[in-house]
Amino acid sequence: MNILAIDSTGNKTSVASKIGDDLLSLGVSHNRKDRPDWQDLLERINVSSDDLQNIDLFTFGQGPGSYTSIRSVATFLKAIALIHQKPLMPLSNLECIAYGHSLLYKNDSIIHSAISSDIDSEIYYSSYELKNSLLTPLNHEAILARDDLDSIFASKRDDIFVGNGWTDLPDSKKKTSDASTMIELAMARYSASEEYNPNDANPVYLKDTSYKKLNDQ
Repeated sequence: MNILAIDSTGNKTSVASKIGDDLLSLGVSHNRKDRPDWQDLLERINVSSDDLQNIDLFTFGQGPGSYTSIRSVATFLKAIALIHQKPLMPLSNLECIAYGHSLLYKNDSIIHSAISSDIDSEIYYSSYELKNSLLTPLNHEAILARDDLDSIFASKRDDIFVGNGWTDLPDSKKKTSDASTMIELAMARYSASEEYNPNDANPVYLKDTSYKKLNDQ
């Protein structure tokens, strides 16, 4: 299966492609509200406009995270998937971080994932149980206050914690999501019985945004 993935956490964007057995990925840093040049990034992993018709599955990080970056990625890949009549799979950024850990540490069972938000006192959080190489959510994704997140960290010390939302983790555990891991997660999650309709692939913000159309103001 040929897969193209794009993920953006706000100040970093990554793209990855799996064509046959070849997996290529690239990550770039940028200002939080800047939108990268998609065509340039794809060309740098050897994916041309003509190659897009040979992609079997598109996938992207649907959030939670930066409103601007998630909306930009979703809009871009929705258009491509609809034009080429291909499936589009949205994936949780929180689950992607946890899944990346599980690929390296297959015996860790309970994984808590947290992502910093634009507001220092608010953290995106979810936890997962690893069974048969797949993650099962133990709770709904949520926004937690810093004090509540610290309480989870203090009371679950035998569990695993990943993501940049935790205060007292070593840098090696404060990883963010990336497109290459999303390809791995997409292959694990994919089911031939699902349609993955691009129209249903929407961002997840977990809170109201300040964005409004002009005619709604």
